[in-house]
Amino acid sequence: MGFWAIPKLIAKRRDLGFRAKLVAGVLWSMKDSESISYPSRKYIAEVLGVSVKTVDRAIKELKEKAGLRIKRVGLRRNNRYLLPDWKVSLDLSTSEKTNRGSLEETRVSDPIVIESSNIYTVVDDKKSSSVRDIVSYFISRVRRIKGYVPEVNWSKDGKLVKQRLKKYGVEEIKELIDWYLSSEYSQRLGDSLAVCLSTNIINLWKREHVFQEFYLDKLYPTFRL
Repeated sequence: MGFWAIPKLIAKRRDLGFRAKLVAGVLWSMKDSESISYPSRKYIAEVLGVSVKTVDRAIKELKEKAGLRIKRVGLRRNNRYLLPDWKVSLDLSTSEKTNRGSLEETRVSDPIVIESSNIYTVVDDKKSSSVRDIVSYFISRVRRIKGYVPEVNWSKDGKLVKQRLKKYGVEEIKELIDWYLSSEYSQRLGDSLAVCLSTNIINLWKREHVFQEFYLDKLYPTFRL
């Protein structure tokens, strides 16, 4: 069971349509550590059960009224959505400026949470925060190493990350991601977080680490008294 988190200051905006608020929730929940979100318009439309044109209108509305910035990165590549800090400040419309005082009072309040079985994202739970951190790290590393933004399945990949966190730490999983993306297996099997976290790949990663430690021990034996 997953969630979308809509910042309360967005949810309370009377000048925003409900579809724009839902799209804002998807973008907010999928943003990385740099407040950049990468979902395709088609993906947003599928998880919300609306048309791509409806998503486009909602994104345009968020751009004009809520400070959303869009960077287009070329044909067949997802746009980058640069999100302002919707939990702290907003570019309020004229009709809402009279209510600025009441909005200031709710500035640090918790986000509104909407339940969804189609997407796995996070709100305030510590482990969920780690899940989002790892998924965002995978996206950023693929972008840096391979030069493109990969598609991720936030429902399945998020659940798999949460499962791996029961046994491995965040830094260990990030180390695994770096190793996988630089390995021959990534070239053969593709840049998939699900593949990277699969049992077979983890076993290969562990075996290589054990072999390296064994080899170094042979070269530089540890002397015991």
